[in-house]
Amino acid sequence: MQSMHLREHNLSEILRALAEASSPTSRAGLSKLTRLTKPTVSKLVEELVEARLVQEDTPLSSGSGRPMVPLQPAAGTLLAVGLEIAADRISCLGIDLAGGTVSTYTEYLQVTATSVDQAIEVAAQLVGRVRADAGALPVVGVVVAVPGRIAPDDGRVLSAPNLDWTEVPLVGRLQQHPELADLPVRAQNDNRLSVLTEIGHRPGESFIYVRGSTGVGGAVVLGGSLLDGVHGWAGEFGHTVVAPGGARCRCGRRGCLEAYVSYHSLLERAGLGQEVRIEDLVDELSARTDRAEVIGMIGRSLGLAVANALNVLDLSTVVLSGYLAPIADELAPVIRETVEAHALAAEAGPISIERSDGVTDPALRGAARAALQPVFEAPGQWIERMG
Repeated sequence: MQSMHLREHNLSEILRALAEASSPTSRAGLSKLTRLTKPTVSKLVEELVEARLVQEDTPLSSGSGRPMVPLQPAAGTLLAVGLEIAADRISCLGIDLAGGTVSTYTEYLQVTATSVDQAIEVAAQLVGRVRADAGALPVVGVVVAVPGRIAPDDGRVLSAPNLDWTEVPLVGRLQQHPELADLPVRAQNDNRLSVLTEIGHRPGESFIYVRGSTGVGGAVVLGGSLLDGVHGWAGEFGHTVVAPGGARCRCGRRGCLEAYVSYHSLLERAGLGQEVRIEDLVDELSARTDRAEVIGMIGRSLGLAVANALNVLDLSTVVLSGYLAPIADELAPVIRETVEAHALAAEAGPISIERSDGVTDPALRGAARAALQPVFEAPGQWIERMG
């Protein structure tokens, strides 16, 4: 039994190393990355290649020695499906083990409490279309990104204020559809999925991730790993109180950060309509008042939330995503000034305010990446299935 666990662990190490490598890697390179012996690596790689989980590229000659055979996760042999349910659309993305796009679709509709049935129906249909495009590829599973709190036991949406959803049995309802009835389905908070792409670009780093969207969410990353918390909700910066007794948030409480810097709250305060796209929000607001005033209001609210988080977590890097990313350079001085006034962390040195990597659909791509994780966690099971 112990040898079986060791084999599974080593297979996982090899597959993860290939996925995280910036370029195809040889068997010798894998031995260095994983600290496994060359004979062990060679044996396990052969199993992965035979199961079509790893592919060998054209050998590269480097002098008089044996040609180097580049290895990488196999493209076009497995399908993982990500779904994103947002306030104005539902998107579906299918990727393979190499992370390449197999198929993707988006349907635009207003997702609210009155359109739950329609939203679930559309989501199931999109999964069916992606699966049809993928043909006979085995499906690893489906992960759904939702802007709200998810029950860890059964995938219920406990609350998603920006959808006006409460106690929606999302996973159970999806699995009632034939397109998903035979698949493992999970739901996760959209911001926690969004940060997965950022972690991939910042291996081993620690940072606070804040994403401005229809709401405001985030995540805490420590040493390259996502902090979960007891209920899987760690990083809910949108509901950090920045003004006790202040503006009412969609969650029903007062003074939350989300009540001041979310897309919905900024639209309402400025009297703008839903036709304003989130990527145009700051420009639209700036056209109605002084831009410095807009940046100052957003930056000070963010700064208070960040200062509180830094005092608790003892971190020094903040990564801004969503509509906040393009204005990160403008926000940085305001956030930093507020943080320096309220956070002990500022005494250790300057706080780094950075922008995310700019992926246009991070929650959707993060959901698809999360759907692939069972293969990386238990490659041995997939070797048996693909054999």
